[in-house]
Amino acid sequence: FSGLLFDLGAGKILPHGTAALSDEEREKIARSLKKRHAEVLSEHDEENLHTEMQYHLLKIGKSLGYDVVCAANDRSRAFGDHKFSFLCLPALPQMSVDKDTFSTISLIDVLWLEAGTNNVVCAFEVEKSTSIYSGILRLTDLAISQPDALKTLFIVMPNDREKDVVLQLRRPAVQALKSSGVEMHYIAFSDLREHCEAICKFGKDHAVMQKIAKTI
Repeated sequence: FSGLLFDLGAGKILPHGTAALSDEEREKIARSLKKRHAEVLSEHDEENLHTEMQYHLLKIGKSLGYDVVCAANDRSRAFGDHKFSFLCLPALPQMSVDKDTFSTISLIDVLWLEAGTNNVVCAFEVEKSTSIYSGILRLTDLAISQPDALKTLFIVMPNDREKDVVLQLRRPAVQALKSSGVEMHYIAFSDLREHCEAICKFGKDHAVMQKIAKTI
């Protein structure tokens, strides 16, 4: 793919009907292709990071003795040789919520459940360059639908997005969750990656995540 883009940009291969293009027009096409190539590479890197963070969360949850579930559309993913299907339940257990709410909950990036139950202990949304608020809304839907079971909600984010996360967590709808005993925290990618092994080795339950999490 990269070679094809290079040949297109260099003028060795031209799209159909562009044989008579001027040098300026050829250069414009080359710049456009180069820009799109950079965007594709960036998107690929973001997806890899997203998958890596999901893996760390699944691994930690499993080591702490919880049943773990990833988003319904991510169950075929793998991080290196580690297939999510080997770590996760085959599907999210049914819950006493309406169909639309259940569909929303099933798209949350990672859920930890009390073993053998459908009680969610922790929920995690891994954010990239997409809207942080969409992930917060999914977590909020879960909190409202399972107020007696849920312990903590987490946004897992790139290190350079802390200001964006804090801004969204200050929303009145999010702050209102505190009155029902539900807290929303955030964790930096670097902290999750750095401390994953130690948490797996020394952690006893979900409370260990507070060691690397922040809240406003």
